[in-house]
Amino acid sequence: MFYFWPKSSIFGIFLCGSSAIFAQFIPWNQQIPSSLKPLQNNAQALADLTQEQIFIYAHPYSKTFVPTLKNNPNPNVQFTSSALVVPVSSNEVAKTLTNYSQYTNVFPALKSAQIQEQSGNITRVKYHVTLPTPIPVLNFSEDLVIQHQVEGNSISSLIVDSPMPYAMGRLEWFALTPQSTLITLTQWGDLNQPKGFLISRILAAIPDAKLGIPASTNAFILESLRKKWKNSAPVTLNAGQYPELKLSNEQRGQAATLSLRSAQPVSWIHRPSTVPYQHGRETMRFISTWMYMQPEPQQLEAWLQPDAFKQFFPRQIKDIKVSPNATQGLDSQFKVSVGLGVISIPFNFGLHFNFPSKLSSDYYATGGDLKFIKGKMQFTPLQQGSLLEMTNAAKIHEQAPFLLRAARSLPYHDLLPTVGANTALSVKMKAKAK
Repeated sequence: MFYFWPKSSIFGIFLCGSSAIFAQFIPWNQQIPSSLKPLQNNAQALADLTQEQIFIYAHPYSKTFVPTLKNNPNPNVQFTSSALVVPVSSNEVAKTLTNYSQYTNVFPALKSAQIQEQSGNITRVKYHVTLPTPIPVLNFSEDLVIQHQVEGNSISSLIVDSPMPYAMGRLEWFALTPQSTLITLTQWGDLNQPKGFLISRILAAIPDAKLGIPASTNAFILESLRKKWKNSAPVTLNAGQYPELKLSNEQRGQAATLSLRSAQPVSWIHRPSTVPYQHGRETMRFISTWMYMQPEPQQLEAWLQPDAFKQFFPRQIKDIKVSPNATQGLDSQFKVSVGLGVISIPFNFGLHFNFPSKLSSDYYATGGDLKFIKGKMQFTPLQQGSLLEMTNAAKIHEQAPFLLRAARSLPYHDLLPTVGANTALSVKMKAKAK
C-alpha cells in the first residue's frame, strides 16, 4: 500500500543539523553492533541473503553509549542494518567512504562537506544539506556537524550538532572476492527529541513516520552507493509479474528468524523494473517485506481486505468505499489527507483487489491522484505463527495534484516512501494481530 512519507526519510547522520562549531573531539568508545552479528558474523551469509538487492533488517534491542545524551548516556536502543553487494574491490570502497569531502558526489541533497578538524583516524566534518521543494514552507536547508572515526574496515559516525541531536551510525565493508565487496550500514537515531522546527512539526503530525524512518534512511544511503557502483539496466516485467526473491529454504529461515528476534520486518529493495501500462512502460521500484506474526494465517485473513487499511492508518485514511467488481475482486476508493503540521495534503485514489486465495491478495491502482501502485500480500504458516510476505511499488505521476507532486522533487521519491510504508504497515499489522 502507498503511504505518503515526509522528507525526513533520510539517514539520521545526513538528516538535519545546525551550524555550531565545536572546538574539540568528543571522547567516544563506540558501541554499535556489527551488521554481521545477527548472522553469526558471517559476511558471505549476509551477502547470499542480500544477492542483487538492498537488504534491510533490525537488531534486537541492546545497550549502547551516546556521549551527547547527558541524561541517559547508555540507553537501550534498536539498531537497523542494511546490506549491498557492489562489483568493486574493498580498497575502492574504503577509499570512497573515507573521502568525506567528496560525499557531495555520492549523496543527493548534500551540497557541501567541509573538514573542520582531523587527527589520526578521527575527523569532524560540517555538512550542508538542501532539499528544495515547490512548496517553500517545506524547503529544507541546514548544516550539521558529524564526528567520523575510522576503525579497520569501518567508519563510526556520531552526530555532534543537529536538530536531531542524538544519532550514530557505522559503515562497514567486507571483501567477498577481489572485485566484489559487501557494504553495510548500521544506525540508530532518537526520533523522540527533535529540535528542528520543521522536523518536530512533521513528526508530531505524523507519529507513524517514526516506524519507517530507520529503514528509509538506510535505504537512502545504500541506494546512493548502489547508483555509484551498480546502476544496472531495469528488469523487464510482464503484466502481472513481480520481481522474485531467489532464496533457498535455509535463507528463508534466516530472514524469518531475523524478523522473529527483532520483532521488526526485513525488506529487500529490488533492482529497478519496467512495468507495462496502456501508455507504455513505467519504471517502478518494488520492495519485498516480511514480518513474523504470532497468530495463525487463518486468523489474519481480514487484514487482506481493502477496508482493513483504515484501521492501520486512521489519521491519514479518512474513508474507504468498497464495491464488488462486475467480473471479479473488489474495487475500492481511498480518501486520504496527510497533515504535515505546516500543511495538509489531500488526495484520492482507487485500487482494485483480487484474491488468488483466502490467504493472499494483489492490488493495482485504477485511477485518481495516484496512478502507479502495484502490490501483493500473503500469509504463510511459520513455526507457531505466520509470515507476512508483501511486495509493493508506488510512485507519484507527473500530473498528480500540485501538493502531492511536490514529493517528486525529493531524492528517490519512487523508492523511499514505499520502504517506509511497508515497514509501518507491517509493524502496525503485527500490533493489531496480537
